[in-house]
Amino acid sequence: MKNHQAATAGLTRYRWLWELALFSVLSVFWLFLWASQGKIYTGDDLSFHLNRVQGLVAQLTSGHWGLGHIATTTFSGWGYPINLFYPAYTLVPLAVLQIVLGGVRAYTVFLFLITLLTLYVTRFVGQRLLGSYFQGVLMAILYSFSQYRILDFFARGALAEGMVFACLPLVLYGTYELAIGDVRHGVWLVVGMTLIALTHVVSLLLAAVLVLLTLGIFFLQRTALKRRLGALVLVVGATVLLTLTFLAPLVEQLHALSGLSILQFKLSQSAMSMGDFLLNSAVNQMGSGQINLGWLMLMLLLLSLVMWRELTPALRYLLGLAVVFVWMVTNWFPWSLFQGVLGMIQFPSRFLAIASLLIALVGARALTLVLPRLTRRGQGGLLMVVAAFGIILSTTSFLAFYQNPYGNAITQADYHRVATTSDSTDYVRPQSLDAMPALRTHSVAVMNPGAGLHQLSRRVGPDRFTYLVHSRRAQTVKLPHLYYPGYQVAVNGHQQRLQWNHMAILRSRLSAGTNRLQVTYQPTRIQRVSAWISALAWLGAGVGLTVRWVIARRNHRFTK
Repeated sequence: MKNHQAATAGLTRYRWLWELALFSVLSVFWLFLWASQGKIYTGDDLSFHLNRVQGLVAQLTSGHWGLGHIATTTFSGWGYPINLFYPAYTLVPLAVLQIVLGGVRAYTVFLFLITLLTLYVTRFVGQRLLGSYFQGVLMAILYSFSQYRILDFFARGALAEGMVFACLPLVLYGTYELAIGDVRHGVWLVVGMTLIALTHVVSLLLAAVLVLLTLGIFFLQRTALKRRLGALVLVVGATVLLTLTFLAPLVEQLHALSGLSILQFKLSQSAMSMGDFLLNSAVNQMGSGQINLGWLMLMLLLLSLVMWRELTPALRYLLGLAVVFVWMVTNWFPWSLFQGVLGMIQFPSRFLAIASLLIALVGARALTLVLPRLTRRGQGGLLMVVAAFGIILSTTSFLAFYQNPYGNAITQADYHRVATTSDSTDYVRPQSLDAMPALRTHSVAVMNPGAGLHQLSRRVGPDRFTYLVHSRRAQTVKLPHLYYPGYQVAVNGHQQRLQWNHMAILRSRLSAGTNRLQVTYQPTRIQRVSAWISALAWLGAGVGLTVRWVIARRNHRFTK
C-alpha cells in the first residue's frame, strides 16, 4: 500500500516531465514519416506561406525589426503588399528558425513545436471542461492526430490554418465559461481570438461562428445574464483593440481596392455531397479534393451519439454542435442562404477543424464512459492504445499521400527558389492581372516599350525599390508596381503626386537624362494610429495580468 502511494505521489510530482516526454514523442511520431526524407510536402498552398516567411527573414536580417508591408524579395519581387492582407505576426518564430537552421530543417522543427503546443493547449482545455487530467490528455491526442489536421498541413499546405488548431480550444473554453461558467475565464476567449486574428483571417470568421453557436449553451442554466453580457462586451472590445494593428489596415486596403480578385466560390457548389464525404472519411482519403473528417473522428462521433443518455446536458449540446458543423460541410446545408455572410470562407470543409475539436472533447468523455472503472494503469494503457491507433492512421495517410503523384515535395536544394517565387495574385485587382507578367520583369523599360528608356540598375530594401533609369526625353512612364494605399514615388529626391492608370499601375514623371527613381511604402495614418492603439492595449493587458498575478500570489500566501 505504501509503495503504491509513493508511486502515485511520484507520478503526480513529476507529471509535467512525463507529459513533456509523452507529448514530445507523439509530436515526433506525428511528423516523422512526413519529414524523414528531408522533404517538405507543399500541397496546394505551402509555397505561398513559405514566401511570407522568407519575406520576414529578409526583413529581420536587414536589421529592420518590423514585419514590413510589401514583399521586395519574395512573391516574385514586385512589391506585393502581402502583410497588409495576411497577418504575419505568428510566423515570426518560423522566420527566426529559418535564420538559425534554414530551409526544410527549420520548417520541420516548427511543425514539431506547433504540434507540441496543440497538445498542451488541448490538454489544458480538456482538463478544465471535462474535470479530468486523464480525459484532457486523451482529448489532446485525439484532436492532434485528427485526419483534417493532417490534411491541412500536408495535402492542402495550409500552414496558417493548421496553426489555428492550437488556438481553437481556447476559443471554445473561453466561450463556454462566458456562457455557463466563471466569466473571469472568458479571458481565454480573448487570447484565442487574438491569436487567430493575427494568424488567419478566414479562421477568425469560422471561430466567430463557433462562438455564436456555443453561447447558446447559456440557456441550459440561464444565470447572471447581465454579468455575462457585460463580460462578452469586454471580451469583444479587448480582442478588437489588441488586433486593431492588423484589422484596421486590412479594412483600409479592402475599402480602397473594392474589386479584389481573391478566389471566391459559391459555397453551395464547393460543399461536398454527403455520400462522398462519408466515403472519404471512412477510408481516410488524402487528396486535397477529398477533404474529410477521417475514420477515427467518424467512429468517435458515432460512439458519442450512442452514449448520448450518459452525457451531461452541456456535453450533449456540444455534441449537437459537432453534428451541425459536420452538416455544414455538406451540400445538405442550405448554403445559398448564407453566401453573403460566409462567402469569404471559400470552402465549407474548413468547419471540420471545429467539428474535430468538439468530437475529440465529447469523444474523450464517451470513451471513459464505455470503460468506467479504469485504474491508473488502465488509463495509461488506453492512452497508449489511442496514441498507437492515431500513429497507425497517420502512417496509412502518409502512405496513401506518398503514392499519389499529386504529393509534390521540395528538398533543401529547392527551398529558396520555391520560397521566393510565388505567383499569387489573390490580392490584385482583376483589371491588373494582364499586367502581371510585365511587372515580374522588374523593368521600367519593359513596362514602356518604345519609349526610349534604359534601366541602368535596380536595388531593393525593406519596403523600398530604387531604380536608375535613363530617359531620352521628359515623359510620364508606367512603373512595375501596382497602386495600394501607402505607396509613394520620388524622382531625384523629389516626391511626386501619386498617379496610376486604369489598370492600377503606378506612373511617374521622368526628366530627360538619368533619373534616380524611388518607390517606397510608408505606413498610412490609419496604420500608425491603429498600431499605437494596439500597442497601448497590449501594454495595458500585460500590466493587468501582472497585477492580477501578484494579488493572487499574495492571497495564496495569506491563506497558507
